[in-house]
Amino acid sequence: MRGLAFILSVFFLCAIAAGQGKGKRPPDVTVVEAKAHRIEDKISVDGKVKVTAEKSLRGLVLAFDFLDHDNAVLTTGKDEISDETMKSGESPSFQSEIVNPPGAIKFKIRAFDSADKELRIANPGPFIIE
Repeated sequence: MRGLAFILSVFFLCAIAAGQGKGKRPPDVTVVEAKAHRIEDKISVDGKVKVTAEKSLRGLVLAFDFLDHDNAVLTTGKDEISDETMKSGESPSFQSEIVNPPGAIKFKIRAFDSADKELRIANPGPFIIE
């Protein structure tokens, strides 16, 4: 009985130690600034992001999800920001034009690398379309 209690104690201590060693990784990309406004039948989205990944990114593609008042995604537009390797600390600007989806009042941003792997992003929105 004591042996079983000892084994279980060791198991739980190992599980707790393993859980503490895994910290949250920082986001790969942080949205520093984002704004959008309508121009005729298009929406112009511009702003700035900062690479905050621990490792360099192989390219950067931003996806803009346009949302209605219920936060349902109406359409998504993608724009390649860079096809080159980007190091932590770089802050590229972006400017994109997307056809205006009827009913869109706000948007969120997602990020991908050039291999289409989704990246962790901080401050993704939603942002109001002016």
